[in-house]
Amino acid sequence: MREKRVAVIGYGALGKILTGGIREKLNGIYRVSGVWELRMDLVREAIEREGFKAYGSFEELLEDCPDYVVEIASAQAVAAYGTRVLEAGCDLVVTSVGALADDGLYRLLRDTARSSGRKVHLTSGAVGGFDVLKTIAAMGGASGRIENYKAPASLNGAPHLEGRELPEDRQERIFDGTAREAIVGFPKNVNVAVASALASVGVDRMQVTIDSCPGMEDNVHKIVVENHSVTAVVEIASRPDADNPKSSVMTAWSVVALLANLADPVQFF
Repeated sequence: MREKRVAVIGYGALGKILTGGIREKLNGIYRVSGVWELRMDLVREAIEREGFKAYGSFEELLEDCPDYVVEIASAQAVAAYGTRVLEAGCDLVVTSVGALADDGLYRLLRDTARSSGRKVHLTSGAVGGFDVLKTIAAMGGASGRIENYKAPASLNGAPHLEGRELPEDRQERIFDGTAREAIVGFPKNVNVAVASALASVGVDRMQVTIDSCPGMEDNVHKIVVENHSVTAVVEIASRPDADNPKSSVMTAWSVVALLANLADPVQFF
């Protein structure tokens, strides 16, 4: 079987974990063909020190003809480069799933993938259980909610807070609304809410709460999707990345698991 080639957009804390994970766990099945980062002047040395090619431009990445292009950068990167990846004949792997709360972008990527004969793969990120969420939604009559509990440090700076620093001496509910509203107010915190919504009831019907919890070491996400005959509760507690408290290490590893599943002759739904 030919070794598949993976190009990566983004080389922050999670991009480093991802590229290392592909090399460690998927050697002989996949290899990192190269990395492109908008701030390449800051990370080129680190990329090359790890033995990866540092693309000089996004065009150079496309000219390298990877099988998969993984976005692990930002929602803005999904919007700016997603369709170009698909049109170039590559599958697109998205970690900043919150970008797809934009219905127009979602349809554009879906239609471009269809016309190009490619796929858009949405990662589970810091949560999971999308198989059961999709199954319950397919049965009809489903409702959904996701509760998020995080330390103040992982939430401070979000647009919804308008510059307010969260207290360190008490728990506070800082958001209650829909997934579509949540990603606008917390673009770096609730990709999980949008991903869970897209897998089930939709971004306008997925209810979201966010609590700031001082002293909390894990990020906790509790997803509840139910209909007339089934209730599914998926609860994940994951440690935030030490270098970027707004992100979970699990997000990078979910890409490694996705790639492994795609290459396996036995597929897990």
